[in-house]
Amino acid sequence: MKNTKKILFICCAVLMLSSHLIFAWETMDTDEITPGMKGYGRTVFSGKQIESFDIEVLGVLKNWEARTDMILVKMTGGPLEKTGIISGMSGSPVYIDGKLIGAVSHGWSYSKDAIAGVTPIRAMMEVLKIDSQNRNSIPADKDNTWSASLNSQDPDVIARLKSYGSLHEDDMFESTNSPHPFMLDLIPIQTPLIVSGFDYKSLTRISPLFGKIERFSLHSSSGNNDVPADLQDFMPGSSVAVEIIRGDLSASAIGTVTYRDGNDILAFGHPIIQLGNTDLPMATAEVHTILASQASSTKMASPVKIIGRITQDRRSAIAGKIGEYTQMIPCQIEVQGSLNVTYNFEVVHDKILTPLLVQMAVENTLLATEKTIGDKSIALKLDIGVAGREEPVSIENEFSDSGPSWLPIYNVIEPITVLLNNKFKTTKIESIKLVINISGQNRIAFIDNIRVSKKLVSPGEEVLIDVRLRPYTRGHTSIPVKIKIPDDVASGSRIQIIVCDALNSKMLEMASAPGHFSPSSFEQLVHHFEDGERNNNIIVKILLNKKGLTYMGEDFPSLPNSFLNIMSMSNQSGITPLWSEIVKRIPTEWLINGKQTINLFVDEKS
Repeated sequence: MKNTKKILFICCAVLMLSSHLIFAWETMDTDEITPGMKGYGRTVFSGKQIESFDIEVLGVLKNWEARTDMILVKMTGGPLEKTGIISGMSGSPVYIDGKLIGAVSHGWSYSKDAIAGVTPIRAMMEVLKIDSQNRNSIPADKDNTWSASLNSQDPDVIARLKSYGSLHEDDMFESTNSPHPFMLDLIPIQTPLIVSGFDYKSLTRISPLFGKIERFSLHSSSGNNDVPADLQDFMPGSSVAVEIIRGDLSASAIGTVTYRDGNDILAFGHPIIQLGNTDLPMATAEVHTILASQASSTKMASPVKIIGRITQDRRSAIAGKIGEYTQMIPCQIEVQGSLNVTYNFEVVHDKILTPLLVQMAVENTLLATEKTIGDKSIALKLDIGVAGREEPVSIENEFSDSGPSWLPIYNVIEPITVLLNNKFKTTKIESIKLVINISGQNRIAFIDNIRVSKKLVSPGEEVLIDVRLRPYTRGHTSIPVKIKIPDDVASGSRIQIIVCDALNSKMLEMASAPGHFSPSSFEQLVHHFEDGERNNNIIVKILLNKKGLTYMGEDFPSLPNSFLNIMSMSNQSGITPLWSEIVKRIPTEWLINGKQTINLFVDEKS
C-alpha cells in the first residue's frame, strides 16, 4: 500500500512538472556561504545535453558593486581543466546543498585555473521584479569591469586569490602601510556573438558592444513560433541564444539559462549590452564544439528554435518570457553593380541596435560585392515603412566616393536613427528596403564659372545664366538656366545669384533659414529627409533683400517691418529669422561640386 502511494505521488509530481513547467529552485543567500563549501554547476558542453561540473567556494566579496556581493568559486570537471572559463558559460547555475546560489558570470583572461565570479541569485531576481513592475531603463555603465581595493575583504579570501595568481599590485598603495595593497579585476565573461554572412571588417563596429565575436555557420531558425514539444527540456543549464539578426545575415549572442519559474527565465548573470527594457528574440541553442584558447575559450553554438523574447537586459542578468514573441524588422538590400545581389534578413527593433545592425549589413553587402578603393559613384534609394503612414519615408540621392569609408552609408543610417529616436512620437519601423546602384566611374563635375546675359535687370525680367561645368577628366560643358527677376524688387537694389552644389546649398540654408533644421512635428521631420538636396542638381539661388521668419517650422517670408519688430519682441520661443530667396534646381547626369556667385543690379530703365 505504501509503495502504491509512493508511485502515485511520483506520477502526480511528474504530471504537475509537465503541465506547468516549473523549474524554480530553493535559493541560498551569500550570508550562508563560506569558503571551502562545495557544490556543482550546470551547463552544456556539447549538443543540448546539460552536464554538471564541480565548484569549490573560495570566498565571498562583500558589497563588491552596487550593494551586491560577488561569490568566487573554482570550477573543475568536464573540459574545464583544459579550457578554463568558457565564453558562453555565462548564466550557468551554481548549486550548494541543492540550493541555487547564482550564475557563473565573471572571470579573468589568461587564467590557468577556471576561477569565476558568481552573480548572487538575489541580485538576479531583482531583474524579474523590474520586469514585472515595468520600470524605466537603467542607464548602462561604460565600464563593466568590477574593480576595487580589497582592504575591506576577509584576509582568508585574499590569501586564496593570491595563491591562484588572481590579484595584482595596486600602485596607489605602494607607498602606504596598507596590509592588502592588491586589486582584483573581474570582468563579465565575454558574450560570444556567433555570426554568419559577415565580412570581418564590418564586424568592427559592433565589437565594442559584445565581448567576443566568432564567425560560424548558423543553422537557420525555422521561424515557426509554435512552442516546441520538448520545451520542458529548456531548463537551468540549457544554452540560450539571443538573436539580433536572422536570414541571409545572422548574429546571435550565446549564454546559459540560470533560473526558470514557469515562463519566466533568468540568464547570463551579467548584461548583454545593458539596454534596460528591451525586446529581443530568445531561442534555444545547440553547442557544436568548444574552441579552446589560452586567452578565452568559446562555445561555438547556433540558435535552434525561437521560444520567446528577452524583455530585460540589466547589470545582473537578462530576463525573458517564454511564449511571447517579438516582431523584427524585415530588411532587403539590393546591390546593382558588378554583381547584382539581394540580401533578405530581419533585425531587432531597438533604438540603439537597429541603426548599428543595418549599418553592418550595408557595409557587409558592399564589401562582399564591390571594390573598396578607387573611384565609384553610388545611387541610393531608401524606403522606410513606418506604422501609421500609408507611404514609406522615401529618400534618394547620389554620391561619389574614392576611399574605403563608404561615406554614403551615413545617409542611410541617419534617417533610421533619427526616426527611432525622434522627440515627437514613438515610431515603429515596419520595413527597410535599400537599393544601391554602383558604377566604377567618377561622375563629379565642377562648377567652373557662371555668366549672365546682362548685369542690369528690371523687375519681372527673365535672365539667362550660363553655368560652365568641368566634368572629371573631360572637356567643359555649358548648362543654360533661365531665371525670372521678381516683380516686386526695388529699383536700385542688388540681387545676389549663387550657383552651387547640395552641400553649399545646405550651408547657405542653415544661415538664411535656421528654423528649417528644427522641425516642430513628426511630418516636418520626415519632409526634412525626403526633400533633402540632391547631389546631381545644379542649385541656383536668388537671394533677395527681404526678411521674414520661421515659426514652429513654418515659413513666413516677406513680412512687413512693423510685424517683424513685433515678433522679434515676442515672449515665446520657436521664432527664427528667414531671408527670402528663390531656388531653382536643374537635374544633371553628374554629381555637382563647387560654388560660384555673381551680383545683378535692378534698374527700372534697363
